[in-house]
Amino acid sequence: MKQRRITVLLFTLFTINIYAGSHPVSGLVLEKANPELPVAGANIYWAGTTHGTTTNAEGKFILPPNGHLTAGQLVVSFVGFKPDTLFIDKATDNVLVMLEKNIELDEVVVKERRKGVYISAMDPVQSHKVTTTELQKAACCNLSESFETNASVDVAYSDAVTGAKQIKMLGLSGIYVQTLSENMPLVRGMAAPYGLGYVPGPWMESIQISKGTSSVVNGYEAITGQINVEYKKPQGTEVFHFNLYGNEAMKSEANMNYTHKFNDRLATTLFVHGENQGKEIDLNGDRFLDMPNVRQINLMNRWNISPKNGGHREIGVKMLDELRRSGQVGAFEKNGSDLYGIETATSRYELFAKNGILFNKPGTSLGVQFSGSYHNQQSAYGDDSYQGTQYSGYLNVIYMGNFGSDLHRFKTGASFLGDWVSESLNGNSFIRNETVPGTFFEYNYTLNVYLNVLAGIRADYSTQYGVFVTPRLHVKWSPAEWLTIRGSGGKGYRKTLPLAENNYLLASSREIIVDDELEQEEAVNMGASLNLDIPLEEKVLTFMADYYHTRFLNQVVRDMDSDAHKVHFMNLNRESYSNTLQLELMHEIFSGFSVNAAWRLMDVKQTLNGELREMPLTSRYKGMVSLSYATRLEKWQFDLTGQFNGGGRMPDPDPVNPLWKKTYSPFTVVNAQITKRFRRWSLYAGVENLFNFTMQNPVIDAGNPRGPDFDGSMVWGPVHGRKIYAGIRYTLNVYE
Repeated sequence: MKQRRITVLLFTLFTINIYAGSHPVSGLVLEKANPELPVAGANIYWAGTTHGTTTNAEGKFILPPNGHLTAGQLVVSFVGFKPDTLFIDKATDNVLVMLEKNIELDEVVVKERRKGVYISAMDPVQSHKVTTTELQKAACCNLSESFETNASVDVAYSDAVTGAKQIKMLGLSGIYVQTLSENMPLVRGMAAPYGLGYVPGPWMESIQISKGTSSVVNGYEAITGQINVEYKKPQGTEVFHFNLYGNEAMKSEANMNYTHKFNDRLATTLFVHGENQGKEIDLNGDRFLDMPNVRQINLMNRWNISPKNGGHREIGVKMLDELRRSGQVGAFEKNGSDLYGIETATSRYELFAKNGILFNKPGTSLGVQFSGSYHNQQSAYGDDSYQGTQYSGYLNVIYMGNFGSDLHRFKTGASFLGDWVSESLNGNSFIRNETVPGTFFEYNYTLNVYLNVLAGIRADYSTQYGVFVTPRLHVKWSPAEWLTIRGSGGKGYRKTLPLAENNYLLASSREIIVDDELEQEEAVNMGASLNLDIPLEEKVLTFMADYYHTRFLNQVVRDMDSDAHKVHFMNLNRESYSNTLQLELMHEIFSGFSVNAAWRLMDVKQTLNGELREMPLTSRYKGMVSLSYATRLEKWQFDLTGQFNGGGRMPDPDPVNPLWKKTYSPFTVVNAQITKRFRRWSLYAGVENLFNFTMQNPVIDAGNPRGPDFDGSMVWGPVHGRKIYAGIRYTLNVYE
C-alpha cells in the first residue's frame, strides 16, 4: 500500500511538471470582411492530431500544446468560411486569425452529423448550447416548447384553464431562473405567465442553459439558473426562412425571416410571426376548453451597423399583440354571456440596442447594452377584472480588459434596472416601482486549459430594499482532456410581484391574500458537476453528473396548503431548500444514431405552519430518453423522446370535503417526429403525447365555476391529450 501511494505521488508530480512545462496557444478568430465580428464555434486543432478546441462566443480560444511541443501547423475552420492553416513555432497568447467567407462552395462531404447540443469545455460555468438542429427535433413553435429534449428544464401548464406555461429548474419555479435575450432581461414581471410564448422558435439561433448562479455581469437575479436566447443575426448566413405549422386542433402558425445586406457595414433582418387557435377543444367533456384560443401577431426588426472605425452596433424593435380566450365552451358566443369566460389582451413593445468598441490594446473593449419595454395587459376572469401596465428599463456598461495577458482578465462596469408597475384588481389599485443602480467586478484567471477561475462581486442599491451585495464563484478544473470538474457558489436576489406573476390564479374561487411589506427574496446556491468524455472507437461517450443545493434565506411563498379556498403570499424566513442530483449520458452509438438519457432526483421542501414539508405539485424525480436517427446526408431524420415524471404531493385538501387526492402518481409522456429534408425545403410531421395521457378532472368543480370550490390551479400533468401536427420549412442561405 505504501509503495502504491509513492507511485501515485510520483505520477502526480510528473503530471504537474508536464503541465507546468507546456504552454498552450491562445488567440482570437475574427471575420476578415468584418474584423469587429468574432467567429464563435470555429474549430481549432493541430494538423495531424485529434487535439483541438472551439472558439467561445467572443471568438477566443485556448489550445493545449501539440503533445509536449509548442510548434506545428494550426488549422482553423468553420462552416461557411475558408479554412486557414498557420505555422506556430512557439507558445504564444496573441494569435490573430482572420477567416474569409467561402461564398462559392465546391463539393461538400458530410463526415459527421451536426450536433444539436454543445457543452463548453472552456467556460467555468456549466452551460449547454442548444442549436437549431436540436430545436427542430420537436414542434418548436416558441420558447416554452423548446425544452422537450432537454433534461434540465421542465415545462408544464401553470393551470388547467388559461394556458399559461411555466418552467422549472432545480425543482423550483421558473421565476428563479434568469431569462435573457442576448444577455438582456426577457421574461420578468407581468410577462412571466405568458412570456415564454412571446419568442417564436424560428427566430432563435440558439439557447444557452446554465444551472446555478451565473456571471455577476448579467445581474443579481439568477438563483437556480440562467436561460439566454440568441436571435438570428443579420450578419449570419441565412437570407430567407419560412415555416408553416398546423395541428389537428386547428392551430396554425406562420413564420418568416428575411435578411437584407445593403453593404458590408449595414444589414437588417425582419421577423414576422402569426398564430391562430380558433377551434374550441373539449376532449374530456368537462365543458371547459382544454387549451385556450389564441391569436398572436409578433414582429421584430433588427439592424446591424459596422462603423468604419471599428466596433459593432445593433438596434432593434419588437412588437406583440395577443388575445387569449378560455373558460367554458361557448362563453364568447353571442348567447354565452352567462357562462364563465377568461379573456386576456396583451400589447407589448420593446426596444434594444448594443454598441461594442474594440481598443488598440489587445483584449480590451467597451460594451453598452440597453433595452426598454412597455407591457399592457387587460384581463377578465369570469366576474373578476385585472389590468396591469409595466414599464421596464435596463442599461449595462461593460469594460473588459486584462492584467498584461489573457491569463488574468477582468470585466467591470455599472448597470441600471428599473420597473414601474401599476395593477388593478376589481378596482383596487397597486403601484410597485423599483429602480436598481449597481456596479460589478469580475476576475477571470485562466491557466492553460486546465484551470479556470471566475470570481465576481456586485453591489446594488434598490429604492425598495436598500443596498445588497452579490458574490459568486465558479471554478473549472480539467486534469485530463477527458475529465472536467466544476464547482460554483453564490447568492441571488429577486423582487416578487404576486399578482403580476400569478394572475392566472384568478381562474379559481380562491381568495388571494398578499401580505404587506413583502421582503426581497434572497437565496444561496451551491453546486458541483463532473463531465467525462470517454472515447469509444471513433465516437465519444459523454457522461455528466451534477448536484445543486439551493437554500433560501428569505422567500415569498405561495401557501395553498393552509386553506383549500385561499392562496396566501407571505414572507418565509424559515427553512426552505432544494436538492437535485442529475445524471446524463450522450452518445452516438453508430453513424447517424444518437441517444441522450438522463435521470434526476429532487428533494424540494419548505416550512409551512411550522412544519418542514415536501413542496406541492413538484415531481420527486424525472427521467428522459431522447433517440435520434438520421440517414446519410440527413435526408431523413427520426426523433423520439420519452419523459418519465415521478409522483408528488398535492396541496392539502379540505378535511371535510376533499376536492382532490393527497398525492399524484408517476406518468409518462412520449413525443415523436419525422423530418424529410431536401436542398432548401424540409417537411416534418409528429405527435405530442403519443399515448394520450391526461389528468382526470383537471378543473375542480368545473360544473360550478362561480361556486366556492372551483379551482384550475391543481395541475401536475398534461391537460390535453394526443396532438398530431405537420409543417414545412424553407431556408435560403447566402452561399446558395
